[in-house]
Amino acid sequence: MSALETPSDAWSLVGKSLPDQDRPQVSYHILDVLGYGTYGCIYLAKTSSTVPDFSPEYKAIKCLSKRGLSSTQLLIQRQEIDIHLSLSSANNGQHANVVDMSSVIETKDSLYLVMEYCSGGDLYDAITSQHAAAADSGMGFVAPALKIPGGRHLNVHSDNSVLDAMEQILSAVTHAHKHQVFHRDLKPENILVACDGSLKLADFGLATKDRVSSDFGCGSSFYMAPEQQPSSGPGHRRPYLPSKSDIWSLGIIFLNLKFGRNPWKISRASADPTFAAYAQDPKVLDGMFPELSASALHFLHRVLCIDPNERADCFEAMELLRRIDTIVIKDGSVDSVLDNSISATSSGVSTSSTSSSMSSSLSSMADSALMSLNGSQRGEIFHMEDDYGATTTVTTTSKKMQSSWSSTSSSKSWSDMDDEEEMDFSKPIEFEQQQDAIDFLAQSGFPTLTELVGAMTLPSSASSAIEVQ
Repeated sequence: MSALETPSDAWSLVGKSLPDQDRPQVSYHILDVLGYGTYGCIYLAKTSSTVPDFSPEYKAIKCLSKRGLSSTQLLIQRQEIDIHLSLSSANNGQHANVVDMSSVIETKDSLYLVMEYCSGGDLYDAITSQHAAAADSGMGFVAPALKIPGGRHLNVHSDNSVLDAMEQILSAVTHAHKHQVFHRDLKPENILVACDGSLKLADFGLATKDRVSSDFGCGSSFYMAPEQQPSSGPGHRRPYLPSKSDIWSLGIIFLNLKFGRNPWKISRASADPTFAAYAQDPKVLDGMFPELSASALHFLHRVLCIDPNERADCFEAMELLRRIDTIVIKDGSVDSVLDNSISATSSGVSTSSTSSSMSSSLSSMADSALMSLNGSQRGEIFHMEDDYGATTTVTTTSKKMQSSWSSTSSSKSWSDMDDEEEMDFSKPIEFEQQQDAIDFLAQSGFPTLTELVGAMTLPSSASSAIEVQ
């Protein structure tokens, strides 16, 4: 098999087989292209063997082209492979939350990394799709989806589910740090969702085994720690600790999961006034997310500590994470409305009265939330970066997003995307305009929740119905 030069080269390999060099009786039949970029692509493959009673498996095969690379670039390729294998080997203990790399196949022009196939896409897609669904509902919450049989299901609207997801991610990072591997590019796009719903840390292309580093600007700017940011001017800078920069990224991911946004765009005071305010007074974070519980805020203040020497390590972060009883304060939430209605019913209050009260409360909450959005923000509630750096705007009429592992025929490759196209979901939603939101939705054919509740309570003889175009 040859190295890849264009997307058409990637597709030309579909239908062919790749023999396993360590196990000659095993081969990988390439079924589809999952994604492609400047230095290679990712394939979906199925194992086959001449051994009787062999159970075939689906694998993700990452192809790295060696053609035209300098000796330094080839060394970096080898380093990624060695680091990933060190976390997947039987000697070091294969971790349940790290994508397993089972084999490496080398040809004259390419390297093929055989890894477990994560059919659930990546965490970025899970976050954006669920928060977009909440926005589509107009109420800030959605009913939980069905749980995967025998597995777990991420629900960003459940504190327990978010805490479970964070524990899985932190467990993988702790495993890596124990083996002196520091990721340096932790973000939702590099965390995959397995078929059983568990989360898997992936993509060690920027990882290092150096305890201190001077590779500034290494990673994704939205998740990068302040000391890791590229220099804005001349002058000597002290090396940073990659282990502590990983912890900072976990704090941003925590906010991604629960709120679908970042607290700031970049952790550099000269470039971001919001971060500048936080750097001067960390209590600013409390005002930015007033719904956070005391234990959740304490966790965030420790992992997002400006001074890396004072910042929590992975062991303290895990301890603090496990002490979080609830992420958000429930007072005034939809849960409280529902709980009150149940209590009222059990106290003897009529069902119709309770239903009317609950409908009124929910309608008021939904309509006020819709009315608080001004013209530009209705169509731009979440503004995030996609898997490979392209800008994705999730609107209230968002389409289903395609996962990084799903079959794709997109004509836009990784190489087409500039650094400037990174995700920006750091802008807070400002409430400036207090009118015309309902008219906007009505003109688009969407009824308000008040109208829906009214439709459900119409007499049985009523023949009219609300149509959603």
